[in-house]
Amino acid sequence: MGADAAIAPLDYGCALNWVAEESRADVSAASYDLFYLYPTLVADRERPLMDLEDDNVIYKTIGFATAQIELFRGARPFAPYVRQLEYHRSMEHLLGERDHAALLDVGVRDTIAAFRHYLATWNAGRPYVLFGHSQGAHDLYEAMRRCPEIAEDRGFVAAYLPGLPFTTPDKILADFDGRAIRPATGADDIGVIASWNTQTPDADNPVYSRSGAAIINPLNWRTDETVATAQENLGAVFYNYREINPRRRHGRKANFCGTRIDAAQGALIVDVPSNGYWDARGYVGKGVLHMNDFWFFAENVVANALVRAAAWRERHEPRKGAPA
Repeated sequence: MGADAAIAPLDYGCALNWVAEESRADVSAASYDLFYLYPTLVADRERPLMDLEDDNVIYKTIGFATAQIELFRGARPFAPYVRQLEYHRSMEHLLGERDHAALLDVGVRDTIAAFRHYLATWNAGRPYVLFGHSQGAHDLYEAMRRCPEIAEDRGFVAAYLPGLPFTTPDKILADFDGRAIRPATGADDIGVIASWNTQTPDADNPVYSRSGAAIINPLNWRTDETVATAQENLGAVFYNYREINPRRRHGRKANFCGTRIDAAQGALIVDVPSNGYWDARGYVGKGVLHMNDFWFFAENVVANALVRAAAWRERHEPRKGAPA
């Protein structure tokens, strides 16, 4: 057994291992529980995994995760700290330049331990939504694959996994064979995975998008090439992590952009200027908008989570006055 495999998951019975843990919140005021994972937040060539003893890492993680979590109106949030792989090694692994699978799996095992603690301790049969972007999406997908208890009839509503590295509908169906988890195809289906990767029309995006990708448009919740106009965008949200005053960290803009699926590229094409301003840069190619896979469509995702949670309750909760 390698040293990485011997790294035990964190103890999620300890409150210090949660970024957010709202178990004491009034459940009558929340439509669903949100189990949230942050994306890759650390680039550190000296330390392969997030160092949760580093105050700067903790400060950045709390700020970023809170900025996303607080958007989800009507949710009771649970967000664990997980020891994700740092950025450089993560990209080397995705590009096939070096094998960091064992280290990458530390975050997956943390995710599984945290989710199982949440499910056993706080869920109590409530519907829940999974959300993670980028490495958070990867970790949640792998955790879902290894946790057979994640099932629609046990509370699972949907997993929003923007920025999930390239995968196909057939792979999702094979990974969850016999469990009824499948790619999302509409606005209110449940027990599904909703994923997309953003770019400009001229992007070179071999890591996240290729022909045949599992993809849904988060503005119109369609999987065909029907254009969603900017008028369908309820609001993009922009987060300035350098802003000291938390009240000023968010900026919102309704009708910011439209989108369309390009099936040949397996990508969500966003109508923002192809001038590099929004590009993720780093290891990925020109026109890759990975950093904003969620932010561009934040209000639509938040609204849709409420729709799917209501659909789950309609199907699985007995109606008042209905015969037993």
